[in-house]
Formats: sequence, structure tokens, C-alpha cells
Amino acid sequence: MIAATGPGDIDQFRPKSGLISDDGQHFPLHYWWLTNEWSNLYLSCMECNRISYRSSSGSGSRSRSGKGSQFPLEDESLRGEVLSSVEQLAAERPLLLDPCSDDVESILVFSFDGTVSSADRRGLTTITLLGLNRTGLVEERRRTAVKASDLMNNMVRAVEFNNYDLVGSMIEQLKSMMRPSAAYAGMCRQLIGRAISELPGEGFAEFPEIMELARPGVVEANRRQERLAQRALIDFEVQRESYSLEEDSADSTNAYRQIGSRFIESISIQNFRAISRLDLKIADGSERAPWLMLLGENAAGKSTILQAIALALLGEQYRNSLTGALNLDLGGMVKAGAECAEIHLNLSGARDPRILKIYRDGSVSTGGRAAQLILAAYGSTRLLPRRPEQIPTGARYARIENLFDPFVPLIDARNWLLDATPEEFDYAAIAIKNALAIDLDRELVRRDGDVGLFEFGKFIPLGRLCDGYQTVIALVVDILSLVLPTWKTPELAQGLVLIDEVGNHLHPSWKLRFVESMRSVLPGMQIIATTHEPLCLRGLRHGEIAVLHKGPRGGVKLVSDLPSIEGMRVDQILTSEHFGLASTLDPALQAQFDRYNFLLRKTTPTEREKAEILRLRDEINRVQQLGNTERERRLLTAIDRFLALRSDIENETEQTQSEEDLNAELAAIWQEAARRSGPQT
Repeated sequence: MIAATGPGDIDQFRPKSGLISDDGQHFPLHYWWLTNEWSNLYLSCMECNRISYRSSSGSGSRSRSGKGSQFPLEDESLRGEVLSSVEQLAAERPLLLDPCSDDVESILVFSFDGTVSSADRRGLTTITLLGLNRTGLVEERRRTAVKASDLMNNMVRAVEFNNYDLVGSMIEQLKSMMRPSAAYAGMCRQLIGRAISELPGEGFAEFPEIMELARPGVVEANRRQERLAQRALIDFEVQRESYSLEEDSADSTNAYRQIGSRFIESISIQNFRAISRLDLKIADGSERAPWLMLLGENAAGKSTILQAIALALLGEQYRNSLTGALNLDLGGMVKAGAECAEIHLNLSGARDPRILKIYRDGSVSTGGRAAQLILAAYGSTRLLPRRPEQIPTGARYARIENLFDPFVPLIDARNWLLDATPEEFDYAAIAIKNALAIDLDRELVRRDGDVGLFEFGKFIPLGRLCDGYQTVIALVVDILSLVLPTWKTPELAQGLVLIDEVGNHLHPSWKLRFVESMRSVLPGMQIIATTHEPLCLRGLRHGEIAVLHKGPRGGVKLVSDLPSIEGMRVDQILTSEHFGLASTLDPALQAQFDRYNFLLRKTTPTEREKAEILRLRDEINRVQQLGNTERERRLLTAIDRFLALRSDIENETEQTQSEEDLNAELAAIWQEAARRSGPQT
């Protein structure tokens, strides 16, 4: 399987950095002593070992999540003590299948469509936690299964025509697919064995090699057993998803922890405020919690996307209290001319998408399960509480008022830190030091009924720190106050954070490290944010940035196929597709670029406009030093025209044709100039 799905990882069968059991117990020291224990190190498919997956199994498409720090047992009372030996831990009876000791092929049931199911509790848990029915893996298995099926069918026909040479060749190919080193060998052994068991008796007696392909000990599930296993998987998944965090109960909280990583994988928004239609993919199966940074000019819809996400993920009780407390006009959020706004969110770990429909009269309808992840959302203005009565509102699992009303303050960090347990305070102190990049000589302490920074032998209360420090501390504490009651430690915390204009109130040095700081503080939390600050893009990986543009006829369109920013200078980021500035020079030059691009969009410019194009090009070239030769100037003119017209093209087919036309024009210019002036370097 490794060869077919990508490079392998070395992973620990029992996790190394603590866990929370299915019944809510916290085991912070399990199983660190096995981190480098040979018997606990396994070669893993890279994708199986990652955090978030999109999967497809049975009917319809759905998602699964990675194992992370989960290690469920059949009986929690059998959990081993700290520093238990490998022999003592053998009594734990884990619900995850151990490929080195369990007969996996007798528990998992594969289908020719590439999916896997099971009627066994351990098999069901393994399929769910490891995402064994994610889309990419299912498709790869399906292709292999089709190949095996075609070989079997061709072999049967060869037997019918007594083509012994061809039969022998088919047998060897099938054997190669069943060898331990082959991709999806377990599935192939099972499916080939099942197909052979269904062959008619006559005609195959002369080929005992065919019957030997049905290996003993492999599940040769018939159609009925396969259907039972698939039904069991559906029932198991539905049962795991049957919880709501609006129910203030230990059962709902434990169910949330058991479901594993739950991230937004894709968003579809229609007729919500300025957005007519927007489809956005977020999670990509990367090794860390997926991030997304939204860029775009003002009024392009960045804040609108955050608000749409927040409203769609809330439970009915919280959404009703929110609209009442803030006097939100939901009906006014429906785009003019439309009867209904619709928001679809696909979540990892959810069989069905979360759907919110908002109608013109302010009524709503929903689909999918609500309130299934912890959610914190913040607007572009994040004020600190100035009066004792300014107590942040929200629900036990979510706090989003500030996203819709900038006058709703963040939590009073000082009071929360003073009331925090020693464990909570220690976690918060470490998180704040990471977020602010405070050196080792400074530490956050509680002293004489107050809290603040101790540096260079002096105690500075929190209230006397600069506003930037206080804002960052308040943001970190606000998030921790929401997640720690459920997840015990920030490292284990999972959920979603939405932040509008992350660069506000931050010094440039903090903007540069904001992403990496938040990744280190909350490695399992998904964060979707907006910014106008190029410095805030540092730390983001390829695919974690999207740009919104206002279309030529209104509405919003998305650009997500962007170049990597790694290695770019700040001025290069500003003039790249991420921000689209023509120049980082003075506004007068920018105005010339704007006029130049406007004239290039015209298909039939007048003689006067043609002369103006030449004049503007000369002036811009003098300042920017673009194009030293005739060939370079003509190439740049063609490219400028293409870029100027591209913003008006919304159809993908037209975009592709435009790119092909540009390539042809550039090639013709290059060849003509080469013929006229000879080879140039």
C-alpha cells in the first residue's frame, strides 16, 4: 500500500503525547515511554497517519479523521499504568487493529468498488479513525480491484477456449497482485478468493493452480456478508455522529472527543450578502490542521465568508439567542433579488454536509448535524473589557459575538488567569509566551492577587502592558477558556477559530510569526482568517491562501491557484497575484498602471488612446526599467494585455483559450524577433 499511496511515515501505535479516553479521562503521560520502543514503531501510509481526509464509502461521499492522540480500548479499566511494560500493556485490548498481531484480513471486508467495511467493532473503529474510506484511497483500491476483476474474467474466457498459455500468464499476474509486497495485497487476496469461490465447478478441474489462488484464512465474504458489514459501518458512523454540543452533558462532550479531528473541508455559499456563488476547498489532507488565509480588496466578501461559516455551524438555541442579543437581521443577509441564501459546509468526520438556508423573511432551515465542534470567531476589532459589566456572552461550545459586533469585548484575561487552575494557568502561560515570542528571561506569573509579566527582576501587571501585548494575550486566553474545559491541554484541542484581519493591533515582528505561533499553541485547531497584511502570510504553506476578487459585473470570484510565497520578499508578495499591486512605489505610478490596464482592455482603442498607451508604457518603463530590447517590450506588452483582460474572464474555458492565445502570441514575437536580429541571449 505504501508504494501506491506515497512515502511512508514512522508512527507510534500507542500515541506518545497524552490522550483523553472515550469516557473523558485525561492521561497526560500516556504513552511517552514507548516513543522509541521498537515494538511500538510501525511503518504507516502517510495519508493514514495524517489529520484530515475526504472519504467516500457506501452511497455518497463523506469524511473521516486521523487517529491523532486517540487510543480507544474495549474496557477503559484495562488501561495500563504509566511505565507499564510491553508485556503488561498486552492486556489492554485496544479497539484499533494491530497489523502485526491481528488477522486483519479476517475482520475487514473489501468490496470491488474500493470501499472497506466490517461487522466487527474493532474493524469499524479502525476504519473510522484511520480514514480507510477516504476518497483517494478508495479510488486507488477500486482501480486495483478492477484490474484484478478484468484478469479473472480474461482467465475464465481463456479456460473456455483452452488457451493454456494465456491462463498461465493470468495466474502469474494474479499471484503478483496477492504477494505481501504488492499494493492492496490483502484486498486482492480477499476479492480474488471470493471470485474463485463463485466459479462453476466444471472446466476448472484441469487448472488446480487457479483454485490454489483462494488462500486459506482469508475472508471470502459472500454478497450477504458484504451487505451486513456495510450496514454495520453505516450504523456505527451514524451512532458516533449522534451528538450535539448544545446538549450540556458529559455524553455529548465525550462523543465529540471520540469523533476525532473535525475540520471544514469545503464551503459553498450562494446569495449571501455580496456573494452570488462561491465554492472554496480548504482541507487538503496535510500533516497539520488546515489553515486558510483569505485575501482580497475591501468589500470582496472576506468577512462575509467568516460570518457564513459561523452561522452555519451554530446550533438552533445559540443562533436564536445571538440574533436576539445583537439584533441581527438574518433576512437582510440574503442577496438582493434572491429568495434564499444557502451555505453548505463539508466537515471531516461527518456523513452529511451542514446546510443552512436563510429566507427573505428571516426564517431558517437546516440540514446535517449542528453544534458538532468548538468554535471561536473574532471580528477585525477585538476590544478588551473596560467595565466589570462587560462580560462576554456565548455558549459552552462557541463564542462568536465579536465577529458580528465589534463592541462585544474579548474575555477579561486577567480575571480568567487569576481563577484558572494551576494546570490551566501553566498551559496559558506557555501559550502566551509562544504567541508573543517572549524570551526565557520573562515569564507570566500570578503574584499578590494579580497577574503579569516578570522580567529583569520586576513584576509588570497585565493592565500596564502595551495594548498590543494585552490584545494578543486576550485573544489567546479567550480561545483557551473555550477549549480547555473539553480538551484539557491546548495540544489536544480540536475545533475552529475564525479571525477577521489578524494583523490588527500587531507589531510587524508579531505579524511575521503569528501563523507559526498559533500553530505551536493550538496545533490541532483549524484557523480561517483574513488579512491585508503581507507579513501575516509568513508560515503559510502552498494552498493555504486564497484571493477574492470582485467580478466585473458584481459578485465575487475566487483565485486559489497561487504561487508559493516561500522565499518572496514583502514587496514581491505585494506585487504578486496575492495582492495584485502594480507597483509598491508612489500612488501616481499606480494610477498610471490603472489607466494603462484600462486602455489595454479595449478591443478597438482610438488613435488617441493608442498614442496614450505608448506614452504610458514609456513612462512606466522609465520608472520600472522594464524591457531593454524590442523583443522584451513586445513580450511585456502582450503579457500586460493578457493580465488586463483576465480579470474580466469568468468562464474557465475562455480562460484556458486566452492563455493558449497568449502563448501563441509570445512564441510568434520571439520567433519574429529572432529572425530579424539573430540569436539573442
